[in-house]
Amino acid sequence: MEQPSLPQNQPTGQPPRPGEWQPPRGRRKRPGYREQQARNARMFGGRRKWVLLALAAAVPISAVGSVAWGLISPRSDTARTGDCGYFTRPGRGGWDFHRRACTDPDAVLLITNGWSTQECATGDMNFAQSRRKNTSSPMKYLCTHLNATVGECVNDPGNVNAHLYRIRKVPCGPGVFEVDARVEARDPNVCDASRTRFRETKAITHAAPPVSFCLHKI
Repeated sequence: MEQPSLPQNQPTGQPPRPGEWQPPRGRRKRPGYREQQARNARMFGGRRKWVLLALAAAVPISAVGSVAWGLISPRSDTARTGDCGYFTRPGRGGWDFHRRACTDPDAVLLITNGWSTQECATGDMNFAQSRRKNTSSPMKYLCTHLNATVGECVNDPGNVNAHLYRIRKVPCGPGVFEVDARVEARDPNVCDASRTRFRETKAITHAAPPVSFCLHKI
């Protein structure tokens, strides 16, 4: 007896015979998929709620970032005129000023003008640091001088401007610079006498207050 034919989209449970039409294959949803989606929507409020949650999380992060920016270099912010010490650079955000007694072997710099909107004297900017809180705030300056006496040594008097945090007093020895002259005036010729005795010299002159140093490489 001839079997009744089934509709073409009706599965028979048997593997298709060669040449027989097959329904298109596609990715089938797992059982219960739609029910799970409905539960998720009720629990989390859908995509809109996720967007709102993300925006809400970004607000405290931004606030923390702003507070942290305002706390850059807490030790250097409290530095005062007349303090001695040295800079370090703990991170990309700014520098720290570490106070020492002006006679301390580590006190390589003297602050001549604490943080203020007053610019450092012309010629002193290479021993200065500047910063502002934001683009609408005024620029502030911290002005320093070399703090050294004849016979003391520093690692490299060329550590100025962006590298001022590297300058240090060090034990005298080969490769470092020794102070062989100090003049309480701004004297561009402070190294004239030293050049006749030493192969490499370095003059440092400050304007306010005026003081000049000559260092030679050991």
